[in-house]
Amino acid sequence: MIAEGATEFDRPGSTCCPMNQLPLYQHPASLFPGHPHSHRRYQAGDFPVAEHVHAHTIKLPVWHREQDLELAEQYVRAAIKISDHHKELL
Repeated sequence: MIAEGATEFDRPGSTCCPMNQLPLYQHPASLFPGHPHSHRRYQAGDFPVAEHVHAHTIKLPVWHREQDLELAEQYVRAAIKISDHHKELL
């Protein structure tokens, strides 16, 4: 992907963690005063499918402005090219 100029693609598992491990879900009272402290703390393995997806999904930046459209299209073209030629790259 980098050779195609798509340098902001992110490797699987490289960003933070699955959502259940984020502070929002681990310590909600620190973000929401008055939240009951007796909530369940989620552990690794509680959501095996979500954890598998997190570890195996390529992540993209979020483009949200009209001027980003061409850049987003370049990333799509790069991903298609890599997909079309993946066997040659292995």
